[in-house]
Amino acid sequence: MMKFAVKEWAELISGPISMKVQDQRIFKHADLPAVKDKLSITLRLKIHKHSSDWSTVFHKGTEHLIRTPTLLLIPNKSSLHARFTGNWDNIYLDGEWAGFYCIEKVKTHKAVFNDGPLHIGRAIRHNGFNGEISNVRYFNWRLSPEEVMEDFINESQRKPIVYGSKIALKHLSTGKYLSTKGVKYDFGPNNQQYMIICNGQEIDTENDVWTLIETSDKGINEGDPVSLNNIIGFKHKSTGYYLHSHNTYNGKVTPISKQQQVTLRPGEIGVDDEWLIRRYNPTTSYDTGHLMNGDIIGLFHNKTNKSALYSHAVLLGDGSQEVSCSGDGSESNNKWRIELVN
Repeated sequence: MMKFAVKEWAELISGPISMKVQDQRIFKHADLPAVKDKLSITLRLKIHKHSSDWSTVFHKGTEHLIRTPTLLLIPNKSSLHARFTGNWDNIYLDGEWAGFYCIEKVKTHKAVFNDGPLHIGRAIRHNGFNGEISNVRYFNWRLSPEEVMEDFINESQRKPIVYGSKIALKHLSTGKYLSTKGVKYDFGPNNQQYMIICNGQEIDTENDVWTLIETSDKGINEGDPVSLNNIIGFKHKSTGYYLHSHNTYNGKVTPISKQQQVTLRPGEIGVDDEWLIRRYNPTTSYDTGHLMNGDIIGLFHNKTNKSALYSHAVLLGDGSQEVSCSGDGSESNNKWRIELVN
């Protein structure tokens, strides 16, 4: 008989609701999505006042050490303290991976789940917190980093990205933005092209901002939504040049990895400046619909067999990060988060 794993999640508190130290919400185990060997909990939390003692945000279990999982606040400063009965716990803050907690003997220990209730606020040994909580979601699988970010960016932040939008592209694996420093590739005096890199982890408004443009005469106007799985272009805001790539003939490869170059090219937009945009989806290969702020995307150079935009932690001499086209989009190094820039 074939067996299927069913992904389920529930929003337990939409909110926001205010909580005092004696307040609690209790959710029975039978009312939660069925968990086998993984779970995730996400929430939004605003602390009004620190406590001089430990405070509970949530605790699933019937005793102090039966706690898969629990989230506590450290006395006097309300730093997060996540624990569980078992061997692995990933913690994300504002959608970004902030750390983990585990035991050393991972071959002999496993996460110990329980059928106790889930307490929000006061539970077992500790009082609750003084603040507001909202969007408490319980998942019966381990969220991927992309799913965590998608959960973090709520509907008010998920604004549509349209033609003419100013955007930045953040490399998901290394956290650095697609950029340029004005370093030229040596293609001769009549072929001025500039190296594309990934540079800082904060947006440089001079070098990291792009305008999303259409590349054909299909009657698309500025302000129209951007359909996924479509051909688009990127115009560098400061220079007016286009995001470009080309074949590797005549030794036109990146300095270190010897992969397909990605450059800034002046002049009129051409076929080498066209990119296929796709959005990653945790359950299928690629998504459909329209492009939104915060989407995890892949960009595929249309002219050169759909090679995917790529970066990795290979540093050039000035400390910037090499960018190329490489692969079919299946690697984490092919994933970028598109962000609206005001």
